Amino acid sequence: MTKYKIFVSANQKELKEERAAIKEIINNNSTLRDFFDVFLFEDLPAKGKSPVSTYLKQVDGSDIYIGLIGNEYGTKDKDGFCPTEKELRRFIKAKPKGEILIFIKGRDDSKRDRDTKRFIKTVTNSYIYRRFTNTDELKAQVLNSLISYLDEKRILNKTPFDQIIYHEAEYEAIDEEEVREFLENRAIKLKVEIPKFLQKIFW
Repeated sequence: MTKYKIFVSANQKELKEERAAIKEIINNNSTLRDFFDVFLFEDLPAKGKSPVSTYLKQVDGSDIYIGLIGNEYGTKDKDGFCPTEKELRRFIKAKPKGEILIFIKGRDDSKRDRDTKRFIKTVTNSYIYRRFTNTDELKAQVLNSLISYLDEKRILNKTPFDQIIYHEAEYEAIDEEEVREFLENRAIKLKVEIPKFLQKIFW
């Protein structure tokens, strides 16, 4: 089963609770945890490697970027961008067709600093976004977005199990004895002969 990697990007100090809430809703949901792995920078063990190179490597290997924006832009790097915007730009470059989910805390943008206002204008002009006011609302929006993501990829199949076509299955997955018994029972029930080409395969 394919598991999609999610990179959660947000100001670690201001949005610590919200970052943890995203990981919680995914890991505590039986459906989501089967399909998604979540990366939070704070979960990494202490190492001597550069933190910038470490999280940017994680960005490159992710399938989904979840960006949280609050009131504070964050500390700028030499290029003039905070980690959240730097990570978004890196993800766009590494995964131009990747999934980008933006969640903005609060509805009053007047209280935000200048750089955050600019950042919000940039993302809202380019990507679908949602606003939230508390962690429960954020969890619900993340849940809906990820379920929609799986649905668009036709991973969450609503077709009855016995009608599903599993394209990745190989011949070795077929139990010939089970197939033979099914055909025999079906032929008896319908009072018909088993087709000759099937007899050559299974008998």
